[in-house]
Amino acid sequence: MNELPHYGQILTDKETILSYCRDIALPVAENTVRIIVSGLKTQDDYLRLYATCARLYYLSKLVYMDELAGKVSKLSLDEYRKEIFEPHAETDDEVWQIIVRTNKSDTNLEPKIRANVVDRTFRCLTVIEKLWCGAIACLWEQIYIPELAYEFNYVLRNEGRLSDPVFDGIYSLYPSNYPDRFDPWDDGSDNITKYFENNMGSIF
Repeated sequence: MNELPHYGQILTDKETILSYCRDIALPVAENTVRIIVSGLKTQDDYLRLYATCARLYYLSKLVYMDELAGKVSKLSLDEYRKEIFEPHAETDDEVWQIIVRTNKSDTNLEPKIRANVVDRTFRCLTVIEKLWCGAIACLWEQIYIPELAYEFNYVLRNEGRLSDPVFDGIYSLYPSNYPDRFDPWDDGSDNITKYFENNMGSIF
């Protein structure tokens, strides 16, 4: 058997990984949309983000033996996106339906305000899912819960006005093409990584 590319990975089969993706798809999509809309303002928001990132962290540890290629593999960025986000949050209308289900006060918004809420939410979601799925798809490095939380908050800080992330090389967890510093572990303007590592982890 080939040695696993990274410490802590769990060798399973591709169908099990796909099945897990389908199991977490609804809560990940709904909670991500919900906290994009609400922002990170309350302890409930932080707990919701932690639970979402924890599901994705576990997914990122799952690898399978690709018999055709003769090596240990993961799904691609696009495959993770297809399984996790496309079933429930692929379109503006699906995003709006999540907002209606999880934010009852937003159901009677004027059409123009509703369009603005959906546009911002969908814009943020599109970048977040590419950042998350790109990091999860990295076979040679491991993304952790605080880093996933940082990626989410980074997109919110920028209102989703970011280009598609570019990952350079097989060891890349973070995008190389964003204009300002993207460093979860050394960012004076955003301490969410350390907050999640020091506080959120201690209650689980």
